[in-house]
Amino acid sequence: MEDEQQTVDQTALVRELARRAYPDAVAELIDGGSAEEIAASIEPARAAYARLKEAIEAARPVTAAQVPAGGMSPAIDPERLPSAEKIRRGLANSLTRS
Repeated sequence: MEDEQQTVDQTALVRELARRAYPDAVAELIDGGSAEEIAASIEPARAAYARLKEAIEAARPVTAAQVPAGGMSPAIDPERLPSAEKIRRGLANSLTRS
């Protein structure tokens, strides 16, 4: 009786280790009464996970690009502007301040 309980505990330990070792598998499908059965159930569980992931991603709606609140224009890096544009903007700013 004790040997049977020890075998059950070891099988449960192997099952739990397999479930933790394969996060890309449906954990509930990794099952079996022996280490061999558990090992044989890993690949079908991984295939099921891949199918589920693909179905969920296919069902996910395509999101539009997010626009900042308030309709702000995108920030412009002055270092990347050509010299002529920097001069034009500087003159435009000095004229509006006067």
